[in-house]
Amino acid sequence: MTATPTPPSAAPELARLETALSALVRWSESKHVRAEVARLAGYDLPSSALRLLEHFAAAGPMRVSDLAECLRIDVSTASLQLRRLRADALVVRRTDPSDGRSGVIAITEEGRRALARIRAARCDLLAEAFDTTPPEQLGRAADVLGLVQEHMLAAAAKYATPAEPAAESAAARPADAP
Repeated sequence: MTATPTPPSAAPELARLETALSALVRWSESKHVRAEVARLAGYDLPSSALRLLEHFAAAGPMRVSDLAECLRIDVSTASLQLRRLRADALVVRRTDPSDGRSGVIAITEEGRRALARIRAARCDLLAEAFDTTPPEQLGRAADVLGLVQEHMLAAAAKYATPAEPAAESAAARPADAP
């Protein structure tokens, strides 16, 4: 993939956006926030497992090899990370509808419930952090982050199984979804 030069007029805004996104990731993966989310939600998932669960909720069922390619990780790493989710019945292996000889991994209803509780816990923490921020300002921030999510979903869509397209479009996501 070749990098496209950034127009000089957009560079300061993109640098601010990159810094803010990095801070958001650091906050969400910090030890104290993860511990509080686990306490509030009743689920203590490693960051890597949570990312996979969120990925399946957004992109739909996928083969492990496609998941690894999409996330740019090794197949063995993806398999290892999926082991915990499968053991906790948060994802399940199904027969691939386009090729009955292989399988896809899909989020289960229990996985969706866990993800809903985790998202609610994160929203509670965000509400505390942004209690004095005007709703319209939060809406603008959510719109920009929604563009990032749309970009990620478009990249993942090429790996979705034909019978089950990406599960969560930007329009279908709950308003509180990260």
